[in-house]
Amino acid sequence: MFGTYQPEIKRKVIRDMLDTLRKKNPELTILSVDDPEFASYGCVHKTVKLPEMKKFLYGVERTEDEYYVPGEPALESLEEAVQFTEDMFGQVPCQIGWYYGNGHKLNALEYHKCSEILYEYESCVVIVGHLWDIKDNEVDTKDLKLFYVPADTCVELYATTLHYAPVTAGKNCVMQIVAQSKGTNTPLLSPAEGNEPENKYLLERNKWVLCHPEAKEALGPKAFVGIKGDNITVIPTEY
Repeated sequence: MFGTYQPEIKRKVIRDMLDTLRKKNPELTILSVDDPEFASYGCVHKTVKLPEMKKFLYGVERTEDEYYVPGEPALESLEEAVQFTEDMFGQVPCQIGWYYGNGHKLNALEYHKCSEILYEYESCVVIVGHLWDIKDNEVDTKDLKLFYVPADTCVELYATTLHYAPVTAGKNCVMQIVAQSKGTNTPLLSPAEGNEPENKYLLERNKWVLCHPEAKEALGPKAFVGIKGDNITVIPTEY
């Protein structure tokens, strides 16, 4: 619709929305995933396009504030899945799932022993930290960073990146495709026992979680409280 000027118009829309988001949240430093500072947390895959997966996701009936399916056979059977299975996961077993949500708070941090690759159909903000930010079983929210993800962007979060569900940036809820090593975020096969100190965070398979005290009840009795500081809250724009 924008013809040859479309890329520049798109860049201006992204800049304007990020500026508006910053004005709405003057106490927060919100960078773009294109900022060099994002490089230690992840990267952007600019060649990935998932129009067929979008049709599936936007056809799902949304009945809750958020919902997550770790592995969706209907997505994994699409030709577009090759971009994950052959390219980004290098021909090792992975799962492709989906998530929608309308959250505004950090609430928790998780990590996996694999990258997590997200395709965001709506603009959002990811709140991230490094695995080495965990000190004495605790993460201070002052050590976390916020990055704006424009709509229609594929973002990889590395295995060493603490993260949780993205928060909304605009008027629409988060709508994302999620790819991870197969079995991630599914129920544990047996209780988390053994000598590894991090076992106390293991909430699901390949999913180590530290929660904020405010979110303890929502995450359940087995969730480990390991976040101190403000429960970071992002006020979305009405852009």
